[in-house]
Amino acid sequence: MGNKKIYYGILVVCIVVALIVVSLTYLRVRQETGVHIVYHAVSTQGAAENRFGMESVKFHGTISNIGDKIAKNVSVSVIFTDTAHDKVVRKTVVEGVDLLPKGAASVEFDTEYLRELTIPKALVDKTIQINWIEDGQLRTMTIPSEDSFKERG
Repeated sequence: MGNKKIYYGILVVCIVVALIVVSLTYLRVRQETGVHIVYHAVSTQGAAENRFGMESVKFHGTISNIGDKIAKNVSVSVIFTDTAHDKVVRKTVVEGVDLLPKGAASVEFDTEYLRELTIPKALVDKTIQINWIEDGQLRTMTIPSEDSFKERG
């Protein structure tokens, strides 16, 4: 009786390990098939240089494609949502670029949004929107800037 319990226990462990390996393999293959965008973004907000009473929100980022297909006609926009001034400002920072597969190339971008100072200080929300064509279909990815270093696809 004791040997059967050990045998069944080992069998259950082997099945669980096999399922985990198959699941991880599937996820890895799924992530690397097609376009898979990787990005890194950093933003700062503070007093604008040489402009009294103004505040600058600067945004710098890099995107690349680690998938196995080309991301064609890539455009990147940064959307600044300034609730304190009831404004939404969209700035297109990359337009018409192709991102080669397997991280062969990357694109950097910089942009800035100027506004009047707020007291108390109010933060500006930033969102990145990336559009590209994959297999003849328009794809869109929208990312809140709080996800400063992530992979999406």
